[in-house]
Amino acid sequence: MTEPAGSAKDPAGLVSATNPAGPDLTEVIVESDVIRRGRYLTFRVDTIERADGSRAKREIVGHPGAVAILAIDADDNVLMVRQFRVAAGRALLEVPAGTLDVDATTGAVEDHALAAPRELEEETGYRAGSWRLLTSFWTAPGFATELMHLYLATDLRPAHDDRLGPDEDERLELERVPWQNAIAAAERGEIADAKSLVALLWLDRLTQPPSPASGTESTAATETAAAGATIVRATYTPSLWEHIRAGTSAARRSRLNLVVSLTFFLAAIWLALNGNPFAAIIVGSSAALLITGLFLVPVVGYAYRRRSDLFRQPTDVSISPDGIDFRGASGQSHLAWTTFTRVRESAAEFFLETGVSTLFVPKRAFTPDQLTTFRRLVAEAGFGPDGRRIRS
Repeated sequence: MTEPAGSAKDPAGLVSATNPAGPDLTEVIVESDVIRRGRYLTFRVDTIERADGSRAKREIVGHPGAVAILAIDADDNVLMVRQFRVAAGRALLEVPAGTLDVDATTGAVEDHALAAPRELEEETGYRAGSWRLLTSFWTAPGFATELMHLYLATDLRPAHDDRLGPDEDERLELERVPWQNAIAAAERGEIADAKSLVALLWLDRLTQPPSPASGTESTAATETAAAGATIVRATYTPSLWEHIRAGTSAARRSRLNLVVSLTFFLAAIWLALNGNPFAAIIVGSSAALLITGLFLVPVVGYAYRRRSDLFRQPTDVSISPDGIDFRGASGQSHLAWTTFTRVRESAAEFFLETGVSTLFVPKRAFTPDQLTTFRRLVAEAGFGPDGRRIRS
């Protein structure tokens, strides 16, 4: 029931029978006066006009946008940087972050998906094998246009000689903080940087199974989960490209493959030092194919054509609190969550690692709501934000 305008529940008279959603709060910029243009900031005064025709001034800082990275290493540490902030008057401990680049000629703003890896490498010296966009948020919408994109970065590895370094005017100190300590520091107020607080809030959310919300719908979902019924179902037919991408990804993560690749590289160096450049190039190229997983491309392509009856058959997957069921051309299997050593999420797939083999499920098979449920089930099964089981 709509409350009468001006009633006790609506003292401002914002709701009425003719306007149940409240007033039109839109403000349209009718004039903009640029005061100063900085290296990447623009300072301006905007004249806005409201729906009722009244006008006002707004002082705005134009900003191209930025990225922040929640980077977690293999030891469950959060990679953070300490740097002095003049505006705060002290050094702050923050997650890696940076402003999107702007092309000086065209004015085009850098894609945030490309900026995140660059900023992580510049500020920490690490690269990530797995990226996931967590959220985007306005940092100070009262006066700034900065939209920040927060990424989760896992599968970290150090950059080597070709590493990108920080900007000349940046002085950064890298700190590895155990994720529990980082969240506790935020709760104690020791971390006072807004983007870092948002990142650690997400980290806390990713490491703790969500509590059931109140309401009939949530109760029914909880009862279904308690009964062990299927929560998410999907059917998909992986393409050749998806098989190749999954295969090369698994190969790059194989320790045996890494050892063999390193052996080949050392052999190539030895051959080069002993006056066999042609052999060194062949062995070195073989090592590169091994370490990148590209040696699997012809293998997967041949198998895909040879056994199309298997590769091109649809697969049914059912994800429940008990585990994951697969049904396809090769048969039916049920894998409990305890079977998996890691559930890793890339931009396009979920990789389910058992320690012996790696299964993959393309994310395109799920709706956004199903993806959210899938991630919730993974968290409830005891896997952390990087996909590994949370250590007790």
